Amino acid sequence: MTALLRQYKDADPPSLPQHALPSSTVRWLVQRYQAKDPGGQALADLVTLAFFFLLRVGEYTPAPRAKRTVPLRRKDIILFKAGARLSHSAPLATLLEADALTVRLAGQKTGLRNVHLHHVATGDPCFCPVRAAARRVHALQHLPDGTPLSRISSMDGRHVRAREVVAAVREAAVGDHLEAAGYDLSRFGSHSLRSGGATHLKLMGCDSDLIKKLGRWSGNTYLHYIQNEVSHVMAGVSARMAVALRLHYVGPLDNT
Repeated sequence: MTALLRQYKDADPPSLPQHALPSSTVRWLVQRYQAKDPGGQALADLVTLAFFFLLRVGEYTPAPRAKRTVPLRRKDIILFKAGARLSHSAPLATLLEADALTVRLAGQKTGLRNVHLHHVATGDPCFCPVRAAARRVHALQHLPDGTPLSRISSMDGRHVRAREVVAAVREAAVGDHLEAAGYDLSRFGSHSLRSGGATHLKLMGCDSDLIKKLGRWSGNTYLHYIQNEVSHVMAGVSARMAVALRLHYVGPLDNT
């Protein structure tokens, strides 16, 4: 039986990971959906948070069945202005002045609980996790603080769903002409935001420990997300390998 199962496993085609979504494509998505109705605005803000905080889709959209992952709620958002916390009941204009944000992940599929992650404002009114969180807080400020961020508004009881995120990601991949850049459009999905955020951090020269902390990886699992088909990752590597180095052996000359 063991040998038979091994044969089945060997016969299966290798699983293909989802492509990392380039930051330019995430921005394309956000700009397009921000101009839509409140549901589109909610989706754009959630996608922004997913990219900057390397979130799994279950950490910001409702799951179809009970899981240990707790999607982000309004009470998991802390907005700061000059080091002071802002009240969730503040007007939108005040909330948008926040310059920093902490999110709390109450429960994750890995079993980690109450993980706190922090970002400061980018200064970009369109593409900023702090402003995205501020808009989500304002949209839900008249609801209980345990309301998931995926709910569209106090007046609209619908939630942004994982399937809508996938559809938006694939629309953005088409709109940003990623097929012409060599991508397989069928390999984009909700996980492309988490993978894209990790890859972007690496390309920007961020420290590996910071990437692991933000993505909640205990080991080097994050390296699977730094996709080596992205040309920027390998830029200059062959040139460095071609440099002639004269080495000196400093080990023992025998086995004694």
